[in-house]
Amino acid sequence: MPVFACVGPTRPAIGPHADRERWTRTLVAAPSRLLAFAPAFLQYQLGRGPVPVLAGYKITHRCNLKCLHCPYWSRTGPESSFREVSAVLATLRTMGVRILILEGGEPLLWRDGDRTLPDVVLEARKIFPCVCMTTNGTLPWDDMPFNRVWVSLDGPPQVNDAIRGDGHFERVLERIAADGRGRAFVSTTINTVNLASIPEMLGTLRGKTPGVTIQFHYPYRGLPDPLFVQPTDRVSLLRELVRLKRAGYPVANSVASLTDMQRDKWTCEDRLLANAEPDGTILQGCYLRNRAKANCLHCGFSAHNEMSLAFRGGLQSILTGMRIFFDTAQ
Repeated sequence: MPVFACVGPTRPAIGPHADRERWTRTLVAAPSRLLAFAPAFLQYQLGRGPVPVLAGYKITHRCNLKCLHCPYWSRTGPESSFREVSAVLATLRTMGVRILILEGGEPLLWRDGDRTLPDVVLEARKIFPCVCMTTNGTLPWDDMPFNRVWVSLDGPPQVNDAIRGDGHFERVLERIAADGRGRAFVSTTINTVNLASIPEMLGTLRGKTPGVTIQFHYPYRGLPDPLFVQPTDRVSLLRELVRLKRAGYPVANSVASLTDMQRDKWTCEDRLLANAEPDGTILQGCYLRNRAKANCLHCGFSAHNEMSLAFRGGLQSILTGMRIFFDTAQ
């Protein structure tokens, strides 16, 4: 089991009063926001099967980084034109999607002639109540009207830069400060390289981001994979994350999800998901469909766990989802 370094006094980064105000805003706004998800939730509760409410759209595989754990930057193939992208967005909305997450590669590198990602975002805002992006944080997103942006960091500076490239950590903090405006969460993929240093990273990020979401590295190419953290070895960190969250560190995942993921095997409602590829292919179900061989025993995609708990009626996960996707006020 990893030994976690001391990260200093466990005091809230922003303070309990500010945190209570944030949750109060979430609860007040919840009724109107939940209406967008009510049909899908009711269909699921009535046993009629889930419809996809969240879509990850890998609009490009191209990237300006070559991160150790990522399989996508090395993939090639055709990309969709702006007209084809617009058709993908319309199809996802018809399927039932309410939350769109633009992914890559690095999505900010997508281009079709003089059309760039801001054109895609404006098109998406016309039909989705929530539009988000994941980015490596090296390029500006300025005033694009995202509900949420996830910026990748995978440890304190030395560890993160060993995974993502020299100087990446500082560039990301500068980008969050410049373009974040309360929308920028940090996304962390946990592997054997950074496993023991995650608490230190959370201590460094207190007050710099409203939240950090974690997931575990998936062995896309199968086992053995030197970066893969065995499920039994995840438990110590997950317990530590629960403690740090309760102490005021910026852990965005709910305690319910962090606890559920400590089990040897947990299940997700994968048909709540839709996935789109750079060539316009759309599939419903597991994030790994058409991307890698899926093995649920190896899964560490915590967002899927959180969403599944929410649709099963878990109040913590419902409130966490509302805050992550809709509460951007500071």
